[in-house]
Amino acid sequence: PISNQKCKSLMRLQTYRSLLLKILLVASFGLITLSNAYGLERIRWKVQHTAVTPLQLQTVERVAENIKIMSGGKLSFRLYKPGSLVPNGEIWNAVAEGQLDAGFSSPGFLAKKIPALSIFNGIPFGPSMTEFTAWMRYGGGQELKDEIYAEKGLKALNIGLFPPETGGWFKKHYQRVDALEGIKMRFMGIGAKVMEKLGVKTLTLSFSDIKPAFEKGTIDAAEFMNPQLDFFAGIHKFAKFNYYPGWIQPISVAEFVTQKKKWEGLNKMVKTIIETSCNDAYLWYYVKATSIQPDAMIKLKSEGVTFVTWQKSEINKLKNAWNEVAEEMSNEDPLFAKVYSNLKAFREKYAIWGDRAYLK
Repeated sequence: PISNQKCKSLMRLQTYRSLLLKILLVASFGLITLSNAYGLERIRWKVQHTAVTPLQLQTVERVAENIKIMSGGKLSFRLYKPGSLVPNGEIWNAVAEGQLDAGFSSPGFLAKKIPALSIFNGIPFGPSMTEFTAWMRYGGGQELKDEIYAEKGLKALNIGLFPPETGGWFKKHYQRVDALEGIKMRFMGIGAKVMEKLGVKTLTLSFSDIKPAFEKGTIDAAEFMNPQLDFFAGIHKFAKFNYYPGWIQPISVAEFVTQKKKWEGLNKMVKTIIETSCNDAYLWYYVKATSIQPDAMIKLKSEGVTFVTWQKSEINKLKNAWNEVAEEMSNEDPLFAKVYSNLKAFREKYAIWGDRAYLK
């Protein structure tokens, strides 16, 4: 007969064996699941970006590296410099037609063809980072953007937000916006329409053309980006008066775009990896870019820049001009009207909280 002690020992051994078997089964199932998730095959995508500054490039590389790490090397991006394969403004067409697997760019590049996309890239007197993100994710913004991109055969995910643009750079000190009438100013985006309401002659110039335009006297002022990027561009060498607040574009957006069919062909695991990497970069870029603006402003001031803040009465004139522009664009373009009215309704509701919750 087997003693009680031996019986208990045998029972414990059987329990351990059973537990070990379960662990091995679960582990094996997990490995099989992961193998199926990645489909065993490696995915290599050809991706062109539009990053021109070190921080922008770091953001693109961060997304690509995180995707590679989280996929265990199964999914990787081969990055190509701006304009190296196709012109920056043609990235969407190249992706839709399969010349590129994906691209890193901005809705702003397409806004000339589809004005409604400017709303997804930041508009005059638009929402802050928090409010914009709330609208995009929970207020219907992403659904509207998906509809527009789907018609082009595309899928886009936001990967970064730029802090506010300043209110522009001017050679002279102005105390009233009425005094801007007749000056020539480099301007991109629909904010130019606001300045034109005030009699400003706006010119669309690329980043590389700003310096020559100032040197030749073609322009008297320029709109560009935030202080760090403005310093990088060297605008302060030609215009010493930098205006605030940043009404022109409170946020600007960078995005990852791929072919809609290609996106839908990915399994859930790979989609989650890409989405997680994009979400990480989205917050990382905004916080990092925000943190370096004070140092840039200190450098600008040390080089003779004067920071000027428009009085509230002058900001109201600019805002009234923008409201006219928004109404005109809505009357001319049903798609713009659809997206803008959605954002406007969300902001009116958000104001119940937003206008009360935060210190001014």
